[in-house]
Parts: sequence; structure tokens; C-alpha cells
Amino acid sequence: SIGQGSIHGIIGENGAGKSTLMSILFGFYSADQGETKVKGQPVKIKSSSDAISHGIGMVHQHFMLIDPFTVLENVVLGAEGGKLIGPALAKARQELTRLARDYELDVDPDAIVGDLPVGLQQRVEILKAIFKGAETLILDEPTAVLTPQEADHLFRILGQLRDQGKT
Repeated sequence: SIGQGSIHGIIGENGAGKSTLMSILFGFYSADQGETKVKGQPVKIKSSSDAISHGIGMVHQHFMLIDPFTVLENVVLGAEGGKLIGPALAKARQELTRLARDYELDVDPDAIVGDLPVGLQQRVEILKAIFKGAETLILDEPTAVLTPQEADHLFRILGQLRDQGKT
């Protein structure tokens, strides 16, 4: 069980199942047994879309970004809002700018993701999850690829998310 507005760490040896558990919660794998509840209600999470619809976002150890796309394009990918993409992109840009400012996840929306250092790519992944409405954010091995300074910044960001009620 995890409470709203809290931070949890799961530790264990390699092969213990940490990443598998996170992938079950995000709908990549199906559980053999057990039950998943969100806000006390049992839910069936069969896909990442199901997880996102229940407010669960995930930042994978190996980022799921499209290198030649811009930050903005990566964030809106899958949430474009139909054929009127121009107005949707303008609105998405405003929201992305607000989220980046509010959570100290500053990154240029027009930067090409493949040109960004790993720490900034991770920020893009976090912004992508928050943009899609994540209230619970799963980070798989979040500090594995970060410098000590980037890890410190990540922990400050996570503290801000927690203080705003995100888990």
C-alpha cells in the first residue's frame, strides 16, 4: 500500500522482481495473482493506457522517447487531441511551460530530445507523465544514469511532487 503524497523506494537484489512489479502496475505485464487497487477501488490494468487512465505514470530505466522529436512532440505523443493539432500544440506548449516552471523541470520545448543530456531526458519523461495526468509516478532505477548533482535535483523535484499530493 502506498499513501497519496508519499515517496516509497523498493530495494532488492538484481532479479528480485522490482522492475517486473513496476511493469505490472503500468500494464506492461499481467499479474499471476493479487489485486491492484487505486484509491481503494480494484482496477484491471491491462495496458499503459489503462494505467494512465487511473493516474499512474512511469519513467522507465531506458527512456521511451523519440530522439529526433522535440520535447514538445514527445510530451504530446499519444495525447494530441485529434486532427486540429495546431491549436492543440499551442495549448500543450502553454501547459508544458507551466508544468516545467511549477516543478523546476526546466527544459526547452523546442529542443531535440536526442541532443539533450540524460538528466534532461529524464525531466522530459517526468513532464510527459505529469502532462498526461499522473498522480502516481513510478520511476524505475531513477538515479542509475544521473550525476550526483542531477540526482539531488531529482530528489528536490520528487519532494515538490509529494508536497503537491502526488505519489
